[in-house]
Amino acid sequence: MSTSSWVYGNSPFQRKRTLSSLDDEDSNSNKRLRRQSTLPFDTPLSPGPSRASLTRTRSMMDEAHEELARVIHSSPRRPRLSGASSSFIYSNSPSRASSIAGDTAMAGSALMRSSSIADLRRKRESMTPAEPTYAPHSAYHVLRSVNTIDYSVASAGDAADSAPASPVSWSQSNAVVFGRGNRVHYKNMADTEDVAQQLCKITGSLGSLRLVQCGGKDQSNIVALATSGGGVQLWDLVAKKMVCSWKMKNVTSMCFGENMLTIGDEKGTLRHYDTRVLDPTKMKEQLKKVTRHQGRILKAAWKEDGKHLATGDQNGLVLVWDARRPRVPLEVGEMVQRRRKMQHVGAVTALAWCPWQTKYLVTGDSTTEGTGTIRVWDVVDDSPSTEWPTRIELDAQVTSLHFSPHIRELLSTHGSGKTAPAPVTPTTPSTPLDDPFASASIVADPFTSRISNSVVVHQFPTMRHVTTVSVAKSNVAGSVLSPNGHRIVFAVPDESQLKVWEVWGKFKAPKPPSLYETCAIR
Repeated sequence: MSTSSWVYGNSPFQRKRTLSSLDDEDSNSNKRLRRQSTLPFDTPLSPGPSRASLTRTRSMMDEAHEELARVIHSSPRRPRLSGASSSFIYSNSPSRASSIAGDTAMAGSALMRSSSIADLRRKRESMTPAEPTYAPHSAYHVLRSVNTIDYSVASAGDAADSAPASPVSWSQSNAVVFGRGNRVHYKNMADTEDVAQQLCKITGSLGSLRLVQCGGKDQSNIVALATSGGGVQLWDLVAKKMVCSWKMKNVTSMCFGENMLTIGDEKGTLRHYDTRVLDPTKMKEQLKKVTRHQGRILKAAWKEDGKHLATGDQNGLVLVWDARRPRVPLEVGEMVQRRRKMQHVGAVTALAWCPWQTKYLVTGDSTTEGTGTIRVWDVVDDSPSTEWPTRIELDAQVTSLHFSPHIRELLSTHGSGKTAPAPVTPTTPSTPLDDPFASASIVADPFTSRISNSVVVHQFPTMRHVTTVSVAKSNVAGSVLSPNGHRIVFAVPDESQLKVWEVWGKFKAPKPPSLYETCAIR
């Protein structure tokens, strides 16, 4: 029995409790239990907590784990281990606090490990170059075969007629003009069901058909023909009649400028004819003749604005001419013996002016070993930037180059590539060792270039590779681009075909947001 009274301070209302002997024993027992509760539960010295204490411990641990999970999932940052463990320490139960702190530490360390792995993964992804993305109208998505047209090249009649022939051109009126032997045909490409029609036939006295070149925007229906016998003819595609002709030997290249036809010959001479003058006598009187090349002129290309002309010969020399001063070429290119020069290793077989960065001229060559090089020249700046590559070495000949007018891409076609001998693989014979014919080896087919007889598309001016597609089983002699820049025709004489391919799509401008999208309340 115990008695108690209330005493506050010195007042008689303060409660004062007097303990009996039984209360003293209970008090001593509780003190002993509190001291022993700091020991582990499985220690033999500990009598163990009561059922109520275990229930309370489990509930508090469950609450602690729930709180830990809530903090971990709600915190946007990686939890600090010290903070996570210290926030769940309860002073009234050291054993329970240490257990919860240990669980929290394990969870925190696991989070740190997962966070560190995620950081490393993000760092690795940032260091790894991202996969390039291409516009919907890029050749990466559009390049595909459309159809074929029968085509053939007349055989060379003599040794002098040895210039590479690719008699095909695409007019501004959307007609492809090409040769079938010594007959000239044309096909309207706007009508897929249109049958090719014959324009004319080259007679025996003029030799074989060598070159076909269609006029520019000012002469969209005019086509020029050159023969191995020294004949040059101008034909009207609409009227289907010849409007002018004259004699000129050893024609090896032709291109149209603004009211001008430029012809290169076997000896490296350039001749400029005014096509507005249809009288052959007057045309020869107004002829402008320039000789600077020391070899056969294989390619010539006027810039779209008609201000500059580029020419390339079989010795690898490229010259750029100003239309205002056509007698002397410009000094552009690399410094060679105190003079600027544009020089290739092989014969220059491809030229292309960039339509949207007009200071750039791209040239390609072909060597006798089957290799090729693409060069990028800045004809305006004497010290061009070295930010982008200006030379690409290839193991296949470059036969033509084209820029897209819609996207910053450059297309190159390639002929027969360089072949490398395959290694000889020895084999283990199954015959006796004393057999003199027991040793054997396997000779594999020689390695060929991966881009031989293919079309390769590059980004410009970075020259990053976009795609490579094989378009033929034999040499791609050349190609012509459509006036709208969407399709291309590959000339494959060994297969007697012109192969029409879709190369670049139509550019679709992004739609502007509608008034509803800009004004709607979200």
